Amino acid sequence: MLNNPRSYEEACRTFRWRVPDRYNLAFDLCDRHALGGADGHRTALVVERPDGEGEHYTFLVLRLLANRLANVLAARGVGAGDRVGLALAPGLEAAVALLAVLRMGAVAVPLPLGLGAAPLAWRLDNSGAVALIVDPGVLPAVALARPHLPMLGTVLVAADRPGPDAPALWPAIEVASDSFAPVVTSPDSPAFLFYPGDTAGRPGGVIHAHRAMIGGLPAIELALGLFPQFGDVAWTPGDWMTPEALFRLVLPAWHHGVAVVASPGPFDPGRALDRIGRLGIRATWLPPETLAPLIEASTGRTFARPRALASGPDPLTADQHEAALRAFGIHVNEAWGVLETGAVTANLAGMMELRPPSPGRAAPGLTIEATEETGLPVRAGRRGILAVSADAPGNFLGYWEGGSGPAERRGKWLLTGRLGCRDLDYYVWPEPLACEEGAVLIAGRRVRLDEIESTLAHHPAIAAAGVIDVPGGLRAFVVFKPGPPPEPAELREWIRLRRGADAVPRWIEPTDALPLTVDGTLLRDELRTRPLRLGGTSPEDRWSGR
Repeated sequence: MLNNPRSYEEACRTFRWRVPDRYNLAFDLCDRHALGGADGHRTALVVERPDGEGEHYTFLVLRLLANRLANVLAARGVGAGDRVGLALAPGLEAAVALLAVLRMGAVAVPLPLGLGAAPLAWRLDNSGAVALIVDPGVLPAVALARPHLPMLGTVLVAADRPGPDAPALWPAIEVASDSFAPVVTSPDSPAFLFYPGDTAGRPGGVIHAHRAMIGGLPAIELALGLFPQFGDVAWTPGDWMTPEALFRLVLPAWHHGVAVVASPGPFDPGRALDRIGRLGIRATWLPPETLAPLIEASTGRTFARPRALASGPDPLTADQHEAALRAFGIHVNEAWGVLETGAVTANLAGMMELRPPSPGRAAPGLTIEATEETGLPVRAGRRGILAVSADAPGNFLGYWEGGSGPAERRGKWLLTGRLGCRDLDYYVWPEPLACEEGAVLIAGRRVRLDEIESTLAHHPAIAAAGVIDVPGGLRAFVVFKPGPPPEPAELREWIRLRRGADAVPRWIEPTDALPLTVDGTLLRDELRTRPLRLGGTSPEDRWSGR
């Protein structure tokens, strides 16, 4: 959408939104590159195999497979407007499922892979999902959640063989027709229903329309160095089931006909650096939590440098910018925004000055101000609620089923709920997001301590539990019932399966009793004063100091 401007001012002056009256995102991302004389044999997806080589899939192949899956879902009663849960690792299944759901006019409900049964059940029940497509590793959590999901009629496992109460995806696709006409939708038709990626509480869902990807393109194209450029191949280590990975790299790349690299499996920074040269990656979006491991892994290692690096939405500090520049030889640009707005600000080294921790200026086509609660803008430099033009194409449609959230519309503004300011040069300065009482940040994600304590207390061998946050993770104290105590590894798996990977304590310690007030409230501050345990039954359960 940007025409290779020579300056930020030129980009804003010449920019025009182009949102069609009829717009189906799946058609834009895939069919457009495979129909009407287009070269459908261009590579759309490269899936990295365990040996490091890539399996290439064209836009035509993705279109035909998505048609088949759309027919599979339609035969099981899924129609336009129905919600379909997706919990899939980056790869062919995720690409096909996303395109199939969107082309049907259904609503995709992406679910991060690390969710446990409780947050998974809340999202599926709250959204009213009628179908679910999952990786095999998610099936144990689905089995625990399914008795509480009366509307969930279909579960397909992304494998060649069926799982417990879950037919296999690929045998069903193989016998389905590869002809399916995309549903004609408007730009405002619902396409995605997102929930926050952390496991805390029961958050409301955020509905995004088919136009949402278009709304974020100006910021993404700036942050990725005037993306696309000739020869670009795109990759992100982020989870494709998050709005950040989808809207900041995967979907914009396919919109521009650029191949996307998928790397299933856990994040390995050393392997990630090798992947850049081996698979010809030139543009990448890095979640902030992956930046430090990549910088550390780059020390003493020879690797190919990408053309463009982007990060976000959390702003980077000056130290992070300097460390990344030393490691990669190029600046990391940023694209900031909240779940309800998508990416709305960006910076681009060489085109504008970087002023960390500001993530840049408003993207072309957008206006951002700091406002009062009434929506009245405040003076430059003054603290307020960061607000985006209410008619921005990337703005959400609303909260699902009348739910509530931090964002609200006030006149011509969409107030994001994030505090911050903008300076005289229109750089935006968001403040760090504060956690509500009872929640803590672990690896950048919110968890609620009382939810972990309740999950532990439901274990048949545990009478009570108390959890605190300490440098390095979570520390749990448990009071066992009479009988043989379970191993720490068993308790960790108990929590992971029910709450998710983010909620698993790093240290679990037995105690005779928990400190309580007269009314039974846990005294966490007293737990924090307890001495560190220097020994343990296993290396992972052993304290070595703070």
